[in-house]
Amino acid sequence: MYIILFSSIILIFVSCTPATVTNESSPSSNLSQNYYTDVDIATSRLHFIWPIRGEVVNNYGASINHTSNKGINIKANPQDAVVASESGQVAFASYIKGWGKTLILQHHNNFYTVYANLDDIKVKEGFSVKRGESVGHVAQLASNKEGVLHFEIRKKHFAYNPLRYLKAN
Repeated sequence: MYIILFSSIILIFVSCTPATVTNESSPSSNLSQNYYTDVDIATSRLHFIWPIRGEVVNNYGASINHTSNKGINIKANPQDAVVASESGQVAFASYIKGWGKTLILQHHNNFYTVYANLDDIKVKEGFSVKRGESVGHVAQLASNKEGVLHFEIRKKHFAYNPLRYLKAN
């Protein structure tokens, strides 16, 4: 059972490699573009919070190196703590080529949150986590001394614009 779930999760997320992080903010027109149908998260009883405080440097849908960003990239200091955006269970916690150390949490109604470019992961597969619980730390980018967290909200394998669902802090 766990092998099938694990294999499915890896296939879903590896086929959707995140865009390369840049320090340029994407045009505001990208904020309104939806490449997938929006889901009414309000009916799912989920209340996502920001996984880290920082400036969004790449928006959902932004084209970076000819790749559409399936989440948002949040600028942070290396080693800043990353928290679970919503309570759930750790579905994946390991390294993925192109993503770095990556954490995937499964939530109610087949929702997932993805946290990539982590320096470390403080939880293991199968663990339950609470909204706001520290789950890892931001890694430093190889290209400079900054840190960036790649964050996604998904329902099954479809990506949604996290900015539409994150609570204001």
